[in-house]
Amino acid sequence: MKVAPIILLLCLVFIFFQDLKYRRIHVILPFIIFSISFLVVPLKKYDLVEILLLNTGFFFITLGILTLYMSLKTKKFLNPFENYFGLGDLLFYIAITPLFLLKNYILYFILSMLFAILMQLGLKKFIKEETVPLAGFSALFLFIILLKDNFIDFQKITLL
Repeated sequence: MKVAPIILLLCLVFIFFQDLKYRRIHVILPFIIFSISFLVVPLKKYDLVEILLLNTGFFFITLGILTLYMSLKTKKFLNPFENYFGLGDLLFYIAITPLFLLKNYILYFILSMLFAILMQLGLKKFIKEETVPLAGFSALFLFIILLKDNFIDFQKITLL
């Protein structure tokens, strides 16, 4: 295994532990993941600008719909970063956009949300905080997917 994928995996581990313990992640970690993604994804095979735009567009549309839904439900504008979503979560989901084609990014996004819910429910006895470490659980899920994609050559989800 080359150095760049190892750094990527280490960043995911750091995000998991930081978010689980402190409910925040260091801002540099998503930037490292984003940068490393350009080294590990085969550039000749994919148009990364198109991938970035599509995946980021999907993410912001989803975030916008969530904000609109919650605002209409409470009959006042709710800032999603104060109530439902952390800045670290935003940075993490944007940072991983180069790693997936759109359909796989949507699949990962949905499965990572389900994974986070299941982890939160499963660790309810051990986690004292009410908030969900979404970036951390999503990073752990991506870690597992990257290991699967590297060692099992069956139906890859990422572009690695």
